[in-house]
Amino acid sequence: MNELKSVVALQARVYEFLERQDEATLLAIVSGEARLAISRDGDTQVSSSGPAPEALLPSGDPELVAQELSKPASEDQRRIFLRATGLPVTGLRRVARLRGLRGYSGLTKAGLIDHLASPGTEQLGTPRKSRQAKVALQPETARADAEVASIAARLREMETVEEGAAYLDTLQLDRDGLRALAAALQLTRVDRLNQAELEKRVLKQAIGSRRKFSGLGKW
Repeated sequence: MNELKSVVALQARVYEFLERQDEATLLAIVSGEARLAISRDGDTQVSSSGPAPEALLPSGDPELVAQELSKPASEDQRRIFLRATGLPVTGLRRVARLRGLRGYSGLTKAGLIDHLASPGTEQLGTPRKSRQAKVALQPETARADAEVASIAARLREMETVEEGAAYLDTLQLDRDGLRALAAALQLTRVDRLNQAELEKRVLKQAIGSRRKFSGLGKW
């Protein structure tokens, strides 16, 4: 019975100690970056984890947070990490965007933290595969003609608009990417077109008279 009481008393002391720590220190303890030390009366060492090294504290940079968010192993650890960053709603939304998440635009700060910490978001998003999530061409690529010209040439080789649309769908270009492609195809007056209209103009220009109308319906 005495041994059980000792264990209970020890646990109470540990919980009391942990409650006094800030979230950054708790995260460092959970992740193994900081350790609890034991000292006896008269020892110079203090029984505490000490603050986590500055380099290990969560960053306030959304890009770094998006990368570091893959490291915590559990949902609770990710939630603690996100709170410790101190990012505002705009910063958390940028983290969500960088990680390829959807459905976050109307969330509060608490909702964003829960969404980012939830299972299934542990790994950084690879190029997004959904139709709605459009990947922008890199700024230098949008101007460089190597990749854009290659896409335009590939479209010109296709026989049908349907085939071209399927090809563009695999590229997942956003509006800026389609505008770069339109420029490569020498299309003008496309700035006011929405994304769907712009895609149709690009396909019509690239495939032109080679388009077969069978089974495609009207534009």
